[in-house]
Amino acid sequence: MSVSGNSNPPDPKTERQQLAEARTIASQSPDASLDSAPVSDVEGLKEALLDDWSRETWYADDIEVHPALRVLRATYPLAIVDAVRFRNETTIHVMPAQWREICAHLRDHPQLQINMLSDLTAVDMLRLRERPRFDVVAQLYSLPNRTRLRLKTGVDDGESVPSLVPLWNGANWLERECYDMFGIIFEGHPNLKRMLLPDDWDEGNPLRKDYPLRGWREFPVYNTERTVGRVRTRWTGRGAS
Repeated sequence: MSVSGNSNPPDPKTERQQLAEARTIASQSPDASLDSAPVSDVEGLKEALLDDWSRETWYADDIEVHPALRVLRATYPLAIVDAVRFRNETTIHVMPAQWREICAHLRDHPQLQINMLSDLTAVDMLRLRERPRFDVVAQLYSLPNRTRLRLKTGVDDGESVPSLVPLWNGANWLERECYDMFGIIFEGHPNLKRMLLPDDWDEGNPLRKDYPLRGWREFPVYNTERTVGRVRTRWTGRGAS
């Protein structure tokens, strides 16, 4: 007694036809077309990221998608010297002539809003490169985006860099300290004078790498023949005993 049912093996010709139809449908899918470049095309994906202002772009491995760098390349393309991404920190080197303009642009840009100067200092690059000798470093912070950016510019000895006091009043004492310790001149500073050393200090700038450990001039040493022993105190930290 026979059992009804389809027990015939599949037709190879039918399988080939089904596979061809599947390939045709896949090739016509929107995910595989050129119109869907952000999905299937690497260059299209990069272009899509360049229009993105999300927080992820601030920390992307590709530094070219960093929002601040994108804005500066579009606005000040000739002012950018270098851009470095290291240990999840971004540093942009710019020309000194556009130092204040670039900081103002980053501060006032509606998407960036890098509106806080956290710190300003300098680094003596002596024996690390030929020139420029000094790097002026500004640590910037965006309060709305909660992200940081390091901005650098290089100057040689005797050259000046525009002051950031017109943008952030907190740069006043920071630039005075750089002037006192490194001798860097900040053009447009309202009161550029020494802050840590005396006004009549004439022995150079102590944070320069070629500055002697004990200064440029000899100084007298007192009490070299007589020593004073240590006197034990009654103070125990809890009051007199």
